[in-house]
Amino acid sequence: MSNIEKNLWFTTLASGSSGNSSIVGDGEGNSILVDCGISCKRIVDSLNELSVAAEDIKGIFITHEHTDHINGLMMLMKKYKIPVFASLGTLLAITKNKGFDNSYKKIMHKFDSSCKFDLSGFEVNCFNIPHDAAEPLGFSFIKNGVKVSVCTDFGIVTDEIEEGLRGSNAMVVEANHDERLLEVGRYPFHLKRRILGDKGHISNENSGKLIAKIWNENIQHIFLSHLSDENNMPELALETVKYELFMKHKNYEDYTKIVVANRNKISEKVIIKSSMN
Repeated sequence: MSNIEKNLWFTTLASGSSGNSSIVGDGEGNSILVDCGISCKRIVDSLNELSVAAEDIKGIFITHEHTDHINGLMMLMKKYKIPVFASLGTLLAITKNKGFDNSYKKIMHKFDSSCKFDLSGFEVNCFNIPHDAAEPLGFSFIKNGVKVSVCTDFGIVTDEIEEGLRGSNAMVVEANHDERLLEVGRYPFHLKRRILGDKGHISNENSGKLIAKIWNENIQHIFLSHLSDENNMPELALETVKYELFMKHKNYEDYTKIVVANRNKISEKVIIKSSMN
C-alpha cells in the first residue's frame, strides 16, 4: 500500500438545521456516511462530485432521529441497501416514522457505547451525547493510525464527549449559536430555553473551550458544524472558537486548520495524514 493510500479523507456534505451529513473514506473504495439529513438525490450528487459511488458506502451511522439527520435515509436504504447503524433508541424512533417500510429493518443494526467493531477496516467507536433525542451518539472512526470523529447536537460538554473526541486527527464539532444573538433574537422563549438547555445545542464559546481542552498537535482539521442560520454567523463562530483555542495554545495554527462547514454544499475535501506514513 502506498503512503497516500494510508491517509484518510474527510468532509461534510451539508451542515446546519436544514440538513447534516459527513463522510470519511480510506482512498481504497471504502467510505462511511454519518447522518443523511439531506435528500437522497443531493447525497448521491455529492458523492458523484467526490468520485464516490453509493455502492462504496459501507455503512450509514445515524447520530439521532431528528429530520435534519435522517431526511434521505429511507430512500438510501430503499435504493442501495446500505447497512444502517444507530443506537436502539434511535432505531426505534426511526421505525415509528409514518410510512416506514418494515423490510428496512433487516439492514438496520443496533450500536451502543459499549460496542467497538470493525467495518471495512475501520475501527468504529461511539459515545453518548446529551441532546433531546431518543438515544443520541457521537462517533469516531479509526484506520491506518488516523482517527476521525463526528460530534454534533449536544447541549453541554461531558467527560464522555471529551474522551470520545480525544486523540482525533480530524473532527466535526458543533458550534451552533452565539448566546448574545440568541438572547436578543426573534425565537420564542421556549425555543431559546430548549437551545440553551443541557440537551440543546452548544454555543460558539463552549465549543471553543471544548476544542481547546482536548487539542494537541496531531489535530489536523476541524469542521465547525450545525451553525444556526438565525443565531450565528460563520465569521463569528470561527473567530470565537479560534480565540478560545489561541488563549490556551498560541501556536495551534501551525498544526490545525479550522473552518466552518458549508451549510448547503460539500465542504473542502481534506486529506488526513497517517502517522504510519
